[in-house]
Amino acid sequence: MSEFLSQIVGGLMGNTAGIAASLPGMLTQLLGTAQGAAGGGLPALLAQFENAGLGQQVSSWVGTGENLPVTPEHIVAAIPPEQLDAWAAKVGISHEQLTTVLAEILPHAIDHATPNGQLPAEGSAAPDLSGLVGRLFRG
Repeated sequence: MSEFLSQIVGGLMGNTAGIAASLPGMLTQLLGTAQGAAGGGLPALLAQFENAGLGQQVSSWVGTGENLPVTPEHIVAAIPPEQLDAWAAKVGISHEQLTTVLAEILPHAIDHATPNGQLPAEGSAAPDLSGLVGRLFRG
């Protein structure tokens, strides 16, 4: 899987190290309890995916079993385009590139942020995703 992600990112951008360095901060913001999609952090992000008809995927990410995949189209259905555009600009890639990367990494990031199948307590620190991103980008 990590080799696959590196190939996706490398093929899209040719600069795997640059995107790998930018992603932890964006993902931390996305999953953090103070900010994130729709301003509500991880619970709001999960609600967005559930509202897009992806409740089964969300349950698998938060749960302790295997993570069900999503596609770039699922990402677009769940997260408003203007938010995706803002994140893409911040990371320095296109909207389409971002949705491809998020489709691959978001299930793992949410799984990492919900140890033991539980949402973090409200007000808790955002998870450290730098190690996760590093592992996903190693082949």
